[in-house]
This record gives sequence, C-alpha cells and structure tokens, in this order.
Amino acid sequence: MIAHINNISKEKIIINFLFSALFFSYIAGNLVLNLNIVLILISGLVFFKTAIFKIKFSLLDKLVIFLFIYILLNGLLNNYFYNAENINNDYTVLLKSILYTRFLLLYFIINYLIKNDILNLKIFFISASLAVIFVCLDLLYQFYFGQDIFGFEGIGRRLGGPFGDELIAGSFILRFGLLSFFLFPFFLKLQNKFFLYSVPCVLFFLMFSSLILSGNRTPLFMFLILFSLVIFFEKKLRKFFILFVTTVILLVSIIYNFHQSTKDSLTSYRDKIKSFIFVFSDENILTENELEANYRYEKKSNMFYTFQYKGNFYKMRNTYAKEFKTGYVTWKENKFFGGGIKSFITNCAKAKIPNCVNHPHNYYLEILSELGLFGFFLISIIFSIIFLKSFFKKYFGDGSYDKYYTITPFIFLFLIEVFPIKNTGSFFSTTNATYIFLILSILVSLLKKQYLIEKKT
Repeated sequence: MIAHINNISKEKIIINFLFSALFFSYIAGNLVLNLNIVLILISGLVFFKTAIFKIKFSLLDKLVIFLFIYILLNGLLNNYFYNAENINNDYTVLLKSILYTRFLLLYFIINYLIKNDILNLKIFFISASLAVIFVCLDLLYQFYFGQDIFGFEGIGRRLGGPFGDELIAGSFILRFGLLSFFLFPFFLKLQNKFFLYSVPCVLFFLMFSSLILSGNRTPLFMFLILFSLVIFFEKKLRKFFILFVTTVILLVSIIYNFHQSTKDSLTSYRDKIKSFIFVFSDENILTENELEANYRYEKKSNMFYTFQYKGNFYKMRNTYAKEFKTGYVTWKENKFFGGGIKSFITNCAKAKIPNCVNHPHNYYLEILSELGLFGFFLISIIFSIIFLKSFFKKYFGDGSYDKYYTITPFIFLFLIEVFPIKNTGSFFSTTNATYIFLILSILVSLLKKQYLIEKKT
C-alpha cells in the first residue's frame, strides 16, 4: 500500500514537472518543446497505460477522434495523388498527418490527469506566471540595455527578448499572461486587500508595457480585447471596467507621445486596419494608365493582388488582405477535402499564385486549404460545442458555473485563440497546435468534471 502511494506520488511529481516545463520549453524553441511533449506522452502511457482510454466517450470526444482519423486519411490520399501526379514525392503531407496525431493522445492524457486530480493546476498557474514575468522583465532589460540577458538584440523597432530573432514574445504574453491574474484569487487566497488589488495592477502594467515594447501589434490589440471581455462578463470585475479603460488610455497616450518608435508602429497599424476595412476607397481604384501598363507588360503579380467590383479594379494595399486572398485562391484548388496538412505552399504554387508563403496567416483559411470544407465544418462544430458548453452556459445559462472559477481563464483564452478575424501563425505548427490542444483539452476536461459534480448533486 505504501509503495503504491509512493509510486502515485512519483508519477504526479514527474507529470506536473513536465507540464510546468512546457512554458519554458516555448521559450527554448521547437526542439525542446517537441521533446517536452514526447516526454509527457511517454510518461502518460507508461504510468497510466490503457486506463487513459477507458472513459465514457462524449459527443465531443467522438468528434475529436473523428477529426484525427479524417486528417490521417486525408494525408494518405493526398500523398498518393501528389505521387501519382509527380507534384510532390517527399511524403511530407503523410508524415505531418501521422505526427499530428500526437495531439489526440495529448487530449486524452490531459482528460485523464484532470479527471483524477493528477495535474495540479496551482503549479500550472504558478509556472505560467513565472514564465510570463521572466519574458516581460527580459524585454524591459533588452529595451534599456540593447540586448537581453542571453545577448539577443532587437530587430529594428521589435524586440524578441529570450526568443531571439523569433519575434513572438507578444504572443507568449497574450497566451499565458491571463493565468497569472487568476493565480492569487484562486490558489494563493490573499486576504490583504492592498495586495489583492495592487498585484493585478502591477502585472497588467508590466505585461501591457512589454507587449508594446515587443512590437507585436496584433497580440497587443487582442490582449486588450481579452481583458475587456473578462472584466465585462465577470460580474465581480465589472466595477473595474472604467478604471481599466482609463488606465489603458493613459498608458497608450503617454507611450504614444513620448516614444517615437511606438508612435510610428501604432500609427502604421492603425493605417493597416483602415486599409483593410475601407477596401472600396476611391484611392484604391486602379487608374486607366495603371491597368494599361499592367496588361501591356503582363504584370500578373500586380493584377493578382486586385479585385474587381462594379466595373472597377481595386488595389489590395494591405499585406494581410493579400495573404487572405492567397488562402482563398489556394482553397479553390481542393474545395471539399483540401490538400492535406502542410500542403499549402505546394497548392499555392499549383494555383500559379505569385509570392507564395507557407500558410495564409489565418487559421480558418489554412484549415479550408489543407482540410477542405469537410475539415473546416468538423473543426467549426467542435469549436461551437465547446463555446456553447463553456462561455454560453457560464454567462447565459442556468448559473451552475457561477462558482466554478477555475474554468474562467481557459474559456477566454480559447475564445481569443480561435477568434476568426485575425492574422495568425500556422494552425498545424508545433507551437500553435500544442497551445490550442493544451487549452482546449484542459477546458473540455474541466467541463466534464463540472458535469460530473452537477450530476452527483
């Protein structure tokens, strides 16, 4: 009996250490992150074996399983057609499809760990908080001294902090920063009101300033949306909404007026948003001389980044609008079933699109292109069910989730991550897929746990 307890204790220690290390693995890079994921999967299978899969499968579980089966079959068939047509003979699509199934195993392992109280969320939140604070302080150090503590220098107006020349510090803060705000009220139970209110204010100032310095403008914008949603929908926090808005306006105004590089960056971002919204502006219409020159010299690349509406050709000045069009045109190559994971650049070239990139910088366009309409609707159904069971039920339901606070940050992190109208990295990359299935799996597991609690009562 004592030996059994000791084994369980060792298993818990190893599992929680590996999950805690995830945040720092993100900082170390893809190689370390992949190694961390592999260790979690191996540890889960060695410690708990087939018990991981001995569960009553919900509709959501079945849909997730079906999605991964579809991805495998999709990769197999597309790889066959690419070989048959001599388009691509390196088996990339098939190999990526097979490797992607590791996230299905991660999904079930996390379900098991949370159901059996093996994954310690307190340690999880503490680790996330420490990692985010470290990144923020390193960005500030880099800003003041020209290089971070590892010797990495910034690139122009943008700072990478410990991520080096991979400028994703802002995305890291957006993805994990919210967890630190829930650490104190959920797990540390601070009784002193001064610390209870001052600590979140200091954290917000630190993260917001670091986001601005990182130069990652979309994460900065999404960070503000994220906190606006949390404060608005959480009843106990609504009284801070005016203070939150005032603080943001004050900070942005100070930095905007006293730091020229930030002012130029925010102004440029504002102009990009305007150019995306006001696509039918008269200044975007190609003149007769421009049209004649394009046709005369066959500048097809220029004409690709235009669209026709009511007899006029409009320029696509916005970079992301161009990438979105690339994603749309590539999707048309394989409308219903897509070209398979990591096939975007192959099908982009096949569609004779100029300046092809690895992905269209939007999750949903990439899913359409690589998994087709079938995969798109399957993923949309999964996301919709999670949305209805979490966000909708908590804030518009019967009130059964009112005191189930632990689920709150994961609801909003999930919503922000799958927000459709934003530029993103690749849905199928290691970094993004790990984060998506980490948050999704924890959220689904907590929903199941709450359902069992309600059923017993």
